[in-house]
Amino acid sequence: MVSLSDQIRKQAGEIAEQMSQECVARRLRQVNRTITRLYDEALRPHGLTVNQLNILAVIISEKQIQPGQLGRSLGMEKSTVSRTIDRMENKGWLKIAPGKDSRTQVLSVTQKGRQLLLTVTPIWDNLQAGILNQSEGDNLLQMLTVGHKPQSNAEFAMVGASEDYESEQVSADDFYI
Repeated sequence: MVSLSDQIRKQAGEIAEQMSQECVARRLRQVNRTITRLYDEALRPHGLTVNQLNILAVIISEKQIQPGQLGRSLGMEKSTVSRTIDRMENKGWLKIAPGKDSRTQVLSVTQKGRQLLLTVTPIWDNLQAGILNQSEGDNLLQMLTVGHKPQSNAEFAMVGASEDYESEQVSADDFYI
C-alpha cells in the first residue's frame, strides 16, 4: 500500500514536471535571458550591455528624459535605472542635469554616447536579422512552444552563442564596473 506522503510526493512531482515543461513565464524568461546574452556578448567589446543600448536609444529619441520616465518607458525598476545611469554617466555616455526643481533630474546623451550608438548599430542590425529572420529566431520561438522539450538548460542558455561563451555563463551584471 502506498502511503499518503508517497502519493503527495508523486503527485507534486508530476505537477512540477508539467509546470517545468509548459510554464509560459519560465519559457519567456529563458528566451529573454538567451537573447540578452547574445546581445551582451556581441556588445561586450564596446563595454556596453543591451540594457544600456536601449537606454541610449530612448534618451536620444526623446532628446531629454527624467529617470522616472525612462524607467517607465523601459519597464525598469527605479534602483536599476539609478545604478545604470550613474555608470553610464561615469563612462561619459550620459549627462545628468538638475531638473525644474531640486527633486528632479534630466538625462541627455553626450556626443560620446551618440557616437557609441552609431558604432554599435551594425552589431545591433546583425543581431536583429539573425534573431528575427534566421534559424536562431526559429529556435528561440520553438522554445516557447509547449511541445518543445529542451535538451537541457544549456539549450536555453546558449542558442546561437559560441562554444567558448557557453563555458563562461556571463551575466549582464558583469558589465557593471
